[in-house]
Amino acid sequence: MQVIGQEKKEILWSVREILNWTTKRFSESGIETPLLDTQLLLSRVLNLSKIQLYIEIDKPLTEKERNLFRELVKKRLKGEPVSYLLNEKYWHDIKLYVDNRVLIPRPETETMLDFVLQKYKLKNEKPKVIFDLCTGSGCLAIALAKKYPEAKVVGIDLSKDAIDVCIKNAELNSVSNVTWINADVTNIDLFKMLSLEYKKADIIVSNPPYVTEEEWQKLDVGVKDFEPKIALVCDDNGLKIGKNILQNIIQFELLNKNSIFSMELAEKQPQKICNSVSKVIQINHPMWNLPLNEWFALCDYEGKDRFLVRIEQHSEIE
Repeated sequence: MQVIGQEKKEILWSVREILNWTTKRFSESGIETPLLDTQLLLSRVLNLSKIQLYIEIDKPLTEKERNLFRELVKKRLKGEPVSYLLNEKYWHDIKLYVDNRVLIPRPETETMLDFVLQKYKLKNEKPKVIFDLCTGSGCLAIALAKKYPEAKVVGIDLSKDAIDVCIKNAELNSVSNVTWINADVTNIDLFKMLSLEYKKADIIVSNPPYVTEEEWQKLDVGVKDFEPKIALVCDDNGLKIGKNILQNIIQFELLNKNSIFSMELAEKQPQKICNSVSKVIQINHPMWNLPLNEWFALCDYEGKDRFLVRIEQHSEIE
């Protein structure tokens, strides 16, 4: 029975209602971090920090704000990563611009960077030349360039689109000591040029494509449908590019007499790329007692042996 004069009460879409409803919807859709994703998207729309969201928990959204937020939610429900929706990723101690031209930097790569920084710190000297092969968004090159502003840093990637993102990220982080090169790391001419131009490097890092076609087909929709396949998939069971990098670094003797090389790979790949690997080292191994002048596999924090490492250390007498 309809009561005359009684109006239907409209839902007040406040910050509180939006947070609750969207978090529930994301959770039901299987999104791993439903509350965090909701907070990040709503913070962007309202131009508020996460803390400010809760300070203004009862603030109603305008129609324009609701429409903007609704579009972001639709895209997230289709699997598009939050980092692409916001065009930003906080990684290590830097803020990066990211879009679907580059991979979203992973925590595993932070692990590799931290290892390199900690080990080089023990040398009590500063690197003069640094190479980042398959630089992607430029995360490693930029982080190292900020840490060592007097070093010559070279970031190399096959994708011209990726290099464009790198240039944007260098400007965003006020970094001016990186030279960006659009080149194929499987091309021997690139390594000839590096040898002639820079002689040797004190630090070489690389995060090449190492996923097989079969593995790529099974990846999460957020990766498979949105991140660039060229930055993920590699021939020869994911080993081709890593093998080429290693072969050319050895052939052109690009590692200085006191240097560090580290390449991120999939689990068990270091031994497949380099048949000289004889040791698997845990990430918490004492820094001062690591193998010297030999190739070894380093584990991530989950115990997966996925970093190919070499630490060169020779005395002046040698």
